[in-house]
Amino acid sequence: MTPPDRPGLRPAPVSAHPGSGHGAVDRYFRLSARGSTWRREIFAGVSTFLALSYIVVVNPAVLSQGGIPHAAAFFATAAVGGLATMTMGLWARLPFAVAPGMEMNAMIAFSVVGTLSYTWPEALGMVFWSGIAMLAVSLLRLREAVIHAIPPQMRSALAAAVGTFIGLIGLQIGHLVTTSDGRLSGLGDWTGPPAIALYTGLAVALALDALGARAAAVLGGIAAAALYCAFAGISTEAVHGGVRGSGAALLRFDLTVLSDPRAWSVILVLFALDFFGSIAKVVGLSARTPLMDGDGQVPGMRQALLVDAGATVAGSAAGSSSFVAFVESAVGVRAGARTGIAAIVTGLLLFSCLFLGPLLAHVPVEATTGALVFVAVKMLTGPRSGGADRLGLAVTATAVGVTVVTLAIDQAMAAAFLVTTAASVLGRRRPHPALWVTTLVLTASVLLHYLRL
Repeated sequence: MTPPDRPGLRPAPVSAHPGSGHGAVDRYFRLSARGSTWRREIFAGVSTFLALSYIVVVNPAVLSQGGIPHAAAFFATAAVGGLATMTMGLWARLPFAVAPGMEMNAMIAFSVVGTLSYTWPEALGMVFWSGIAMLAVSLLRLREAVIHAIPPQMRSALAAAVGTFIGLIGLQIGHLVTTSDGRLSGLGDWTGPPAIALYTGLAVALALDALGARAAAVLGGIAAAALYCAFAGISTEAVHGGVRGSGAALLRFDLTVLSDPRAWSVILVLFALDFFGSIAKVVGLSARTPLMDGDGQVPGMRQALLVDAGATVAGSAAGSSSFVAFVESAVGVRAGARTGIAAIVTGLLLFSCLFLGPLLAHVPVEATTGALVFVAVKMLTGPRSGGADRLGLAVTATAVGVTVVTLAIDQAMAAAFLVTTAASVLGRRRPHPALWVTTLVLTASVLLHYLRL
């Protein structure tokens, strides 16, 4: 037995993490139990914010193409996103940011309004009803049932799909690849300033990570920002901030759109994108971290799913498309985020964009690309559980391949479920009922998505 006067030899004591905090706050957030510290959580929260800050600029720009007032979309992004992320930290006690999903805003602006000719209030009405459906499913714990039914090899596959998606976002922002209609369409400029910023950020991050630096991704981003500004100059583009005009879309959604049968397929697709996309991201981001327990479950999952659904409902009322657990949270998790404290920090910074928005114009979005690709590399090369057998490798390869082709996490998840369910049937094993239902719903939503287009 270790003598009481030699605490340094005790395994994982609370005092082994100086500055981690004690008492009620420490116990509530499980700060010491998860091996984290206040300093690490704050730094990781800032890291997540820097990685996702582009959404405050990009989301209003995309939604305004569909007629939603720019100021209203900006307000919804910063205010609802900030409050939802803080709620994620305070209630679910998880380090995930909540923000509008890029796959959803493009669908609303260019497909629902642009192609199907719905008005933007009707489009927001569809977002509202998809959020209500998610809220009901989350309250009934059906989404948790789906998560609990996911076998180990699928968890590894979803983690790989999320990593691939993060990497592709970095390559797209860095102009190394081009997209058309939400899909990869070719190679971009591999020698321009955005590409050089990506190379710099990635190289610095990899070098610092090899030296054991937790701040590798952020320091790489700082180096990339400095180099990019040296090549391309500091942006002078105006970014709207403050609350002027923020109420232009408040409660302007058209809830009567539910009576239009044509809208039902859109609502189902929006629901599936958010519902299954959030599952994939939460499971993928939590895999192989202390956020996931020994049974492969994530404590606080139910609260996280309710926050996700509630943010979508609130966002539709304020003027934005669906909110999701944001995949760029991986940057914070990589920096050491293990508790909701990191999410609270991210949420406060996101909310502050209401008043500091104009400053974002001077931060090049391209500075985040190296960090995103770095996190993708670490997620794709990290140790995997349940993925070493042939089925696990097949499911992972399928999920990654579909992600590359479609740039859609929900479609990658649909393919993974199809392969897993088919393997169970061919192997004469009875699939979990939730696997059958999930596979059918996902397949239907994907088919509707393509038929609608």
